[in-house]
Amino acid sequence: MYLEFFGLHRHPFRITPEDDFIYMSQQHSRAYVYMSSAIWSSEGFVVISGEIGSGKTTLLKKTIKSLEGNLKLLNISYTNLESRDLFGLILRKAGLEVTNESKVSMLFQVTEYLEHMAAAGTPVVLAIDEAQNLSRENLEDIRMLTGMESMGGPSMRVILLGQPELKKAVSAIPQLAQRVKLFFHLEGLSAAETAEYIDYRLLLAGQGGNKLFDDETVREIHRLSKGIPRLINKLCDGMMMCAYSEDRPFIDPDDLKTIQHDLLVEDPALAGHEADTGGGRPETAGISPFRKPSDGDGQHGGQDALTRIALALESIDSRLAQIAGHDRETENQPDKTPNNVKPLSPSRK
Repeated sequence: MYLEFFGLHRHPFRITPEDDFIYMSQQHSRAYVYMSSAIWSSEGFVVISGEIGSGKTTLLKKTIKSLEGNLKLLNISYTNLESRDLFGLILRKAGLEVTNESKVSMLFQVTEYLEHMAAAGTPVVLAIDEAQNLSRENLEDIRMLTGMESMGGPSMRVILLGQPELKKAVSAIPQLAQRVKLFFHLEGLSAAETAEYIDYRLLLAGQGGNKLFDDETVREIHRLSKGIPRLINKLCDGMMMCAYSEDRPFIDPDDLKTIQHDLLVEDPALAGHEADTGGGRPETAGISPFRKPSDGDGQHGGQDALTRIALALESIDSRLAQIAGHDRETENQPDKTPNNVKPLSPSRK
């Protein structure tokens, strides 16, 4: 690959989720805080939606990695399930043997497990990725489980993550929708965030302060990707591969036209719509959990507190990136020759 050629020690634009590489934009920071609050709130029930590749799974991995304290997490990522399969998965994630595969028997097992954990003071968190694939019956079962009460409130806390159609599926079950405390939709990054995202990943990969992608190229990457991180990764990786294959230590903007169709990245202009820019849409519970609260909803206190925490988190990540950049610049001062540009190799001309 091109790692040595560009002076990198890690692949900067992998498509697979990497929680230590996640760029915490303002909306990602808020979604992360909301997910964490769902875990430690006695009435925690959060739904996070977003386009494919917007960072939902990576956020979940980051959340799981940061968990500390006395709790039991039941993480489910396979959701093409039949009715009774959900209870079977929950039991197995809880470390229990399924004694009887009838749905009623498994329901009693799950109920007994939740009662036992509540009595022990151990919160149980059910996190389901790709939740848009759950059937209506699965969602009804989740509603029933969240309705079970212990002395400290609901026996199970829930985080559902999925594509945009998850919102419609949850809204179609009013009894379930009313239990959702917070809904948040992840949109694509803005143009400015896309530039920061690319620089941030190159920095973590060891590229340093030298920019490979000029401003015009980044704007075109944002337009084609609509700010979706996975698509940004595909385009950046493709362009770096083109540069490596031609033995040139710079990115040619014209490569975008060459690779976009090969990477199955659709041009938004040709599709008849413009790219969306960043900014998630947090909505708190009220009469409907999928509307923005009015002044009379009485939800602003908790929402504002979470927002301040999210902004603080974003500020911390920004400072860490600046510090890392400063340290790298200091290390490279004695050598005026950039260490990330490899001279042309005669053997590869």
